Amino acid sequence: MAAGEVSGALLAGGGSRRMGRDKRHLDVQGRPLLARSASALAEVCAELTVITSSPQDRDASRHLVPGHRWLVDLRPGQGPLAGIETALRCAAHDLVLVLAGDHPAADPAVLGLLASRLARTPGAHAAVLVTDRGAQPLVAAYHRDALPQVSQLLDGGERRARALLDQLEVVAVLPEQWAALDTSGRTPIDLDAPVDVETYRRAAALDGRVVEVPVVRLPATSDAPPRATTRALTHAPPDAATDAVVVEEPLEVRVCGPGQTPLAVFTTLRTPGHDEELAVGWLAAEGLIGPGDVVRTRIGDPLNLARPENQRTVHLRRELDLDRVVHRHTMATASCGVCGRASIQELTSRCASVGALASEHPPLPFSALAGLPERLRAEQRVFAATGGLHAAGIAARDGRLLTVREDIGRHNALDAAIGAHVLAGDLPLTDRVVVVSGRAGFELVAKAAMAGASVLAAVGAVSDLAVRTAERLGLTLVVFLRDGRGTVATHTDRIDPTS
Repeated sequence: MAAGEVSGALLAGGGSRRMGRDKRHLDVQGRPLLARSASALAEVCAELTVITSSPQDRDASRHLVPGHRWLVDLRPGQGPLAGIETALRCAAHDLVLVLAGDHPAADPAVLGLLASRLARTPGAHAAVLVTDRGAQPLVAAYHRDALPQVSQLLDGGERRARALLDQLEVVAVLPEQWAALDTSGRTPIDLDAPVDVETYRRAAALDGRVVEVPVVRLPATSDAPPRATTRALTHAPPDAATDAVVVEEPLEVRVCGPGQTPLAVFTTLRTPGHDEELAVGWLAAEGLIGPGDVVRTRIGDPLNLARPENQRTVHLRRELDLDRVVHRHTMATASCGVCGRASIQELTSRCASVGALASEHPPLPFSALAGLPERLRAEQRVFAATGGLHAAGIAARDGRLLTVREDIGRHNALDAAIGAHVLAGDLPLTDRVVVVSGRAGFELVAKAAMAGASVLAAVGAVSDLAVRTAERLGLTLVVFLRDGRGTVATHTDRIDPTS
């Protein structure tokens, strides 16, 4: 089964008496709930249709999932079963993946498994995810030949999607069959009430990003002479325990334009969780894509890869300039410290507007910067659990943190933060401040400048190359930002120390 053989249908009812508001617009980890659900479907489907219950809902929410088809239920007000009927009747392919729009963490690999199980089971009408709560008909793959049974139920006054389980030939995809693809087990989670949102937000920061490992904690030996640890342990036995450590997995990023074969452009070790943003952000920071270039991203083929989530393909609206990619890959392996750029002069020419745009703003009050490290640290839930992660944030000029991403790699964290804004259409970051939890090296300066940011603030130190590059690019560089103090290394006139 290939991605081109599957249609996707996102049921976007949105209204909820229990939630007390339209769920579609809920902010979930920096993105609207509906946008997160749509991204999961788009990664495994050739086409995506968003189905709403009324024209008003469609028009009010269309901006949340741009670039896809929007339809109104053929039988408005008849519940999710009517949404499934509309999806099957209007799909372009025989297999249709259906997902309710309130699932913030549906794993694309699990969705792909549902479609592939249905494709390989002759005579079946649907493949349905099974959890400890039973079968989930709104996380399922349907064959178009199930349409007569769906319509018959609706004609008889039925509105419940679960009624399909008694009418169709169903393949049950059990937890032991999908758990290896979604180790966090979050695919079935739906958000029905405010308490669900808060519970999810707390858990989502750690799920799939932190694991417990067995350790032995050694007792203190401060009163022992050097190299006396073994002797000290004879008096105080070690303590067996477990410790939380951050997950590290490889991610291969591929990219292609219309009609092009996907080209692998880089592989990095990362902390899973923001892979789409990391892939898009890296491409943007390297100058290989611009605003509006991304159509969708997709994970690897679940049928051919043991860990399809460790591969991500970015599909573009335009053809990819393969010569440029090869040139930058060659530079990355031979430039010796300039990380893929033939020269700082090349970078300067591509970021020429940063300084000019920055000069249009009044001086930035230092008070807006001073509290950023503490706000960044407060959002680092994985760091709090493991002590082993970098963070990057993007803030407004008044000091409000807009986006925070954590990763085992400092560059990955910034790429993912930038990627979130690329996907949201918020680029260049002219009126934004980039803040990082560690030092400010050349590569972070280059990435911030490529994203159009005018200020980079770092908790740690800075290198001379970073200072020289920031000065030439017109980037204001603030370092050693901690305990309410900081050092302005470049373009000092753009920071107002008195306010």
